[in-house]
Amino acid sequence: MQRAIKLTLKYVTGKKRRAINALLSRYRSAVNFYIRSLWQTPGALDKATKARLQGTELSSRYLSNALKQALETVSATKKSARVLGVKASCPRLAGAATLAGTLVKVEKGEGSFDVVIRLSGLVPRKLITIPTKATAVLNSWLARKDAVLVQGCGLSENKLIVWVEVPDEEPKEGEVIGVDIGKNKLISDSDGNHYGREFSKICNKIRRSKRKSKARYRHFDERENYINFVVNQLPWDKLSCIGVEDLCDLKRGKQKKRGKSFRKALAPWTYRRVLDRIGHKAQENRVRLVAVPPAYTSQKCPACSKVTSENRKGEHFQCVRCGYGNDADTVGALNVLARTLDTLGSLQSPRLKGREAAVVINDYSMLNC
Repeated sequence: MQRAIKLTLKYVTGKKRRAINALLSRYRSAVNFYIRSLWQTPGALDKATKARLQGTELSSRYLSNALKQALETVSATKKSARVLGVKASCPRLAGAATLAGTLVKVEKGEGSFDVVIRLSGLVPRKLITIPTKATAVLNSWLARKDAVLVQGCGLSENKLIVWVEVPDEEPKEGEVIGVDIGKNKLISDSDGNHYGREFSKICNKIRRSKRKSKARYRHFDERENYINFVVNQLPWDKLSCIGVEDLCDLKRGKQKKRGKSFRKALAPWTYRRVLDRIGHKAQENRVRLVAVPPAYTSQKCPACSKVTSENRKGEHFQCVRCGYGNDADTVGALNVLARTLDTLGSLQSPRLKGREAAVVINDYSMLNC
């Protein structure tokens, strides 16, 4: 498997930074040209398609790389649109350039720099040398057995991304939990623990700040750091599997209870970033990640399986059939755990307390059907 790690470009001189910016400008223009061309007329990674772009300062290798990135972008956009059931619109590259090993050489640094990236520039036979320092994350991944740096990088104006290749490892033995991701309590698990109670305050700061202001970007960084802090608090060393909801489209549509005020309040809530961070930590700690359907996890009683919206009143859950009561987010995590165990084919029951012990398998013959 591969793990992407961000490194800083703050050690680059002004001259080199201008060279990098010029390269990125022309490379993005090439990628976006190919994207528009492929959107209208399908093509492949061949000479005929590459020849559609003429009169550029980029070398043939850069054009091949740009065409490859354009093909991947167009394919991913159309596939995503099919899955979501929406009409696809022509994408545009504004982010990092993904550069292959034919354009980049990643080497071990000397002296005060741990890593050196040698990058083909716009001027033939003249490389752009980018020195940088390794982060704790990079060092931890390189310390693993048989880990190697991949030749290639992702490049933008203020950062670069390197990849570490490590052999796939078997998931370790441990506990299985389900987690519910929310706005007031960022993460709640099936053991009744709650993490990130201050997250709504950070979201409110973002919502109240002026667009494109320094304060808003400061709050964005605060949100990112807080998400990382909260996800790190999960008991990763004790887990073998973690179940999450496969959330999508929560901020879209005009369904009941999803009016303009709802979507505005939910806008700073980046549940996809939380899921991505959980996925990264699971990979680092050899924990299996299982995504389950989120439908009715907040309305289903884990004791008697009654499903109704009347079961939940705000942050509290009270079953209208059996009277079972608990924190609503804990109930959601318990239902996620149950679906996770069902996906794994496990006979382990969700860890319920008190009257939740009523959730048992009464007919042993069902185990063998």
